[in-house]
Amino acid sequence: MRWSAWVAVALILAGCDSVKQFPLRLPQVNTSSSSQPTPRTKAQSPATAQMEAQVYQRINQIRQKQGLSQLRHNEKLAQVARNYSQQMAEKKFFSHTSPKGDTMVQRVKSAGIFYIMLGENLFMCTNAPEPVPLGVKGWMDSPGHRENILRPEYRETGIGVWRKGNSYYFTQLFMRSLTLD
Repeated sequence: MRWSAWVAVALILAGCDSVKQFPLRLPQVNTSSSSQPTPRTKAQSPATAQMEAQVYQRINQIRQKQGLSQLRHNEKLAQVARNYSQQMAEKKFFSHTSPKGDTMVQRVKSAGIFYIMLGENLFMCTNAPEPVPLGVKGWMDSPGHRENILRPEYRETGIGVWRKGNSYYFTQLFMRSLTLD
C-alpha cells in the first residue's frame, strides 16, 4: 500500500486531545475478505460494559439534539480505549500521554487502525455513586471535551471504562476513518 505525505496538526485542550490528520490524497484501502477478523473483546465486567453503553447512548443523544449524526461503535477503537483506561488505573496516572510517552496517535496506530481524524476525552473519578452522568456532564462543561463530542466530522467512537477500587477511568476515542462515508 502506498501512502501519500501526511500533514498533521495537533491540538491539546483542557484534558482532551484532538488530532487531525489529512492525507493529501486518500490511499487505497484493501477491503478483500482475506484480512483476518478482529476478535471481539470484552469489557472488564458487566458493570463497566453497562457504563460504556451508557456513555455511548448519552453522547449520541447529545449529538442528536444538536442535529449531528450518531457515532458508530468501533470495537477495535473501544479495545484501545479499554486498554488505556486499564493502564491509567493500574499505573496510577491520568494523562493523554502514558508514562512511557505514547500518545493516542501511537496507541491507535499500533492497533492497526487508520484514520484521517482522531480525538480523545478522558475522565477519572473516585467515590462517585454515578460516574457516567458525572463524566458526561464534566465533558460537556469543558470547551475542549465538548468540541470533541460535537465535532461533526467524527463518525465513530470507542469507549473504555476501567474500575480500580472506588476509582473509575473513562477513555473515549473519536474517529473519522479513511472510508468515504
